[in-house]
Amino acid sequence: MQFWELINRSNFLKEKFKNIEDHFKEIEINGISNNSKNIKKKFIFFAFIGNKTNGNLYINEARKNGATIVISQEEKGKDVIKLTNKDYFKIYSHLCSSFYNKKPKNIIAVTGTNGKTSVTDFCRQIWSFYGLKSASIGTLGIRDTSEQYYHKIRNNLTTLDSSELNKQLSKLYDKQISYVALEASSHGINQSRLDGINFNGAVFTNLSHDHLDYHKNMENYFSTKMKLFTEHLKDGTCVSINLDDQYGMELYNKIKTKNFKFVNFGFNEKCELKLIQIKKIKKIWQLQILYKNKLYKTDIGLVGHFQIYNALAAASICLGLGLKQDSIFKSLSYLQTVPGRMQIVNHPLCKATIIVDYAHTPNALENAILAVKKMNVSGKIYTLFGCGGERDHEKRSKMGEVAFKNSDFTIITDDNPRTEDPSLIRKSIINNNPIAIEIPGRDVAIKKAISFLKDDDVLIIAGKGHEQTQTIGIETLPFDDVSVVKNTLDRLNPWVIVL
Repeated sequence: MQFWELINRSNFLKEKFKNIEDHFKEIEINGISNNSKNIKKKFIFFAFIGNKTNGNLYINEARKNGATIVISQEEKGKDVIKLTNKDYFKIYSHLCSSFYNKKPKNIIAVTGTNGKTSVTDFCRQIWSFYGLKSASIGTLGIRDTSEQYYHKIRNNLTTLDSSELNKQLSKLYDKQISYVALEASSHGINQSRLDGINFNGAVFTNLSHDHLDYHKNMENYFSTKMKLFTEHLKDGTCVSINLDDQYGMELYNKIKTKNFKFVNFGFNEKCELKLIQIKKIKKIWQLQILYKNKLYKTDIGLVGHFQIYNALAAASICLGLGLKQDSIFKSLSYLQTVPGRMQIVNHPLCKATIIVDYAHTPNALENAILAVKKMNVSGKIYTLFGCGGERDHEKRSKMGEVAFKNSDFTIITDDNPRTEDPSLIRKSIINNNPIAIEIPGRDVAIKKAISFLKDDDVLIIAGKGHEQTQTIGIETLPFDDVSVVKNTLDRLNPWVIVL
C-alpha cells in the first residue's frame, strides 16, 4: 500500500501527518519496525531514542536493509519525516495498527500487578470450552484454541512491541481467531504500545509493590494502569474490576461515571459478580456466586485462594461480552493451571510437594506461601527465591521479610542477576530474613533444597515460573526450574518424592 493509504486509515494519523511533503504520500510500504535488523525492502524505520540506545545511530543500516521512509526526531534528509511532537510513541503504535488493520473481532486487555497471565489464559480456556476460536497473548507467548504455543515472546516482554503485537493480532485474524485476551503491562501502557487497538473489554486484577524502579512511586504506577481505562476504551466497553482490592475500588470510583458496561467481581456489595461463599473441600474450592439475582454454585480445582479471583476476573469479562452465564460458570470447573503458576511438579513416588511459581513481588510471594498453608501442610514449608538484577531494589528486602514471616525455612539464591553482583542482590534480600540460607547458583540451590525435604514437606520455588532462561551478566543461558527439579529427583534416592 502507499503511505497516504496507511495514514488515511486513521484520523489520528491524518492529523499528525497533514503537513508532510507530497513525495512521501505515494511511497509503497511493505512493513514497519523500530529495529534496523528487521527492516526489509520498502519498510518504514522508526528511529526511537530509548534509555539505552538511540535509533538514529542505526538509520544507515536501516537504509541498507531497504527502508524507504525514516521517521526521526533528529535526522534530516529526503527520506526522513521529522517529528518533534510529544506523541512520537503514539504515532508509531497507530502506524503499526493501521498497517496491520485486520484484527480479531473481540480483544480484551488485562492489567494489574499479579494475575494477568492466569486471567488471559483462563479467558482463552473459557472461550475454548464455549467452542469459540480464541487466543491469549502475554508473558507465556501466544497460545491459541489448540492449546499449543505457536509464538514465544522474545525479550520477556509482557506486552509486545507495537509492530509485533499488531502483526500477531493480524495473524490471529487470518487463523479465524475471534476472541483474544492480552496482558497489558504498565510499561506497555506507558510506552503507548497499545495505542490504535480497539478493545472490547478490560480487566483490573490488583495492584501491589512492583516496578517502582520505573514508576518511582505507587501513585505513578496506579496512574499508568488507570490510563488503560481512561485513554484506550470507548463508550460501551465492558470493564471488570476487582473491588476487593484497594486500588481496584479507587479505580472504580474514578471511572464509574463513564459509559462502560461494568461487571465487577469480589465480595464487595457493589459487585455485579458477587462472591457469596467460598469453601475448601480437600483440593477443591466450592463457590457460591450471585449474578443478576441468580445464585450459581461452581467448583474450582486450582491451588491458591488468589486463583479464585483470577478465575472470576475471566468469568466476569466473558459475561460482559455477552456469553451465556450457565456455560461460563460450568467452565470454571475445568480450568487448568497455567505453566509456572503454582505448578506442582509431578514424580512417580509421592512424599514431599514441590511447587514452581512465578511469584516475583512481595504480594505474590505472600499469596503463594499462604496458599500452601491452606493446603493443611503437616510438614515444613521451604521457600526458595531470588530477585532480578537491574530492577526494583526496594522490593528485595520486603520479599525477604515475607518469606521470613510465613515460611519455616528460606533459601535465598539467584534469579536473573543481569549485570548486578548476585551476592549484593542476595544480601539485600537477607537484610529482613536473618535466618535465611544463602546458596549462590540457582541450580545448586534447588538441588540442595530438595535434599533437605522430608515426608510431607513443601518446597516453593518462586520467581521464574515458566521462564526457560536465566540472564547472568550479558549472557542469557538455558534454565528451567521445572527441568532442574525433575532431573534432580530422577537422580536422588527414591525416598525424596514429589506429589
